[in-house]
Amino acid sequence: MNKSKLIIGLLLVAGAAVAAVLFGLTDDSAGPIDPDDLTVVSIRYGSEKKGFLHDEDVQRILAEKYGLYIDGTKMGSLEMAEGDLSGVDGLWPSSDLAAQVFERRQPGTHFKKHNVFNTPIVFYSWPDVTDALISAGVVEKRDNTYYVVDTVGLLTMVKEGRTWEDVGLQGQFGTIKVHFTDPTKSNSGFLFAGLMAILFNGGDMVTDSNLMPVMKEVVAIRDRMGFLENSTGILFNKYLTQGKGAYPLVSAYENLLIEFYLTNPQYQEDISRLVRVLIPEPTVWSEHPFIALTDKGEALLAALQDEEILALAWEKHGFRTGLVRDASHLEQFGLPERIDSVTPLPSPEIMERLIDGLR
Repeated sequence: MNKSKLIIGLLLVAGAAVAAVLFGLTDDSAGPIDPDDLTVVSIRYGSEKKGFLHDEDVQRILAEKYGLYIDGTKMGSLEMAEGDLSGVDGLWPSSDLAAQVFERRQPGTHFKKHNVFNTPIVFYSWPDVTDALISAGVVEKRDNTYYVVDTVGLLTMVKEGRTWEDVGLQGQFGTIKVHFTDPTKSNSGFLFAGLMAILFNGGDMVTDSNLMPVMKEVVAIRDRMGFLENSTGILFNKYLTQGKGAYPLVSAYENLLIEFYLTNPQYQEDISRLVRVLIPEPTVWSEHPFIALTDKGEALLAALQDEEILALAWEKHGFRTGLVRDASHLEQFGLPERIDSVTPLPSPEIMERLIDGLR
């Protein structure tokens, strides 16, 4: 079989498996556990946690140790804080900034909050694209890990409409793009917009006095992208299934690849060979605070801090829990044990103004 056809076939199969991991059930119920005689907890959650919430081991621990069953609705992190919250026991967005936006939009609401785990924003790419970015001085390989050492330079090439051939990548059609999700609807795009704002401000915090020129830069990047997906999981799935031609470089969560890699051992060799993970320096954390709105929500909040559940979050789904755990499997595709270069994001007030500008 022709090698290119083989790669495409593997990616199509891999993409189908990703879809199964991320969007495996036809409804948003927690899955195979019978909710009878259990306390049903209704939550809204970000799409990147669907594989974790539908994990039978996670469900079993929640049922057997805590008597809980999750009735979940997948929703964008910024959208879940809107509208009527009656009957909702908890919210599980994908960043603490989204949680703070909830506090601003729902003043006076009683809640308890705790960050359960984290995952950084990374770029996903392909071997020859990565090699071209190394030659352009944008990416650097240290040990087995690829770092984006000049993210501003990369974004400037995007803004200026430079082509992939300009950086020596022959046969790749079109201008350089970093595909990301819609910042007004999806948390990964929201975080990436905040990271771009910080970088375009020279690494300094964005404030009222310098927001407008920074916003113009971020809008210019957004306008180069064309259509933006609303879901990080869908973007990652398209990256795998449609390949380098359509998605040479995307911004998404680190845990998506780890989750797919760990739960699909039959594709590990192909992922190690074909996929490149590029870590921006600095990057930003996607935090995952659970917001308990009711007593049932508080019971789930306590259960989510169970050591067995946190171990599963890391070992099967790639969420970093802050505890020292075996990270040897990360070496297979160049992820470091620790993420050290991280920047804080602008305040919720500034981020809301930035997102309003992007609308």
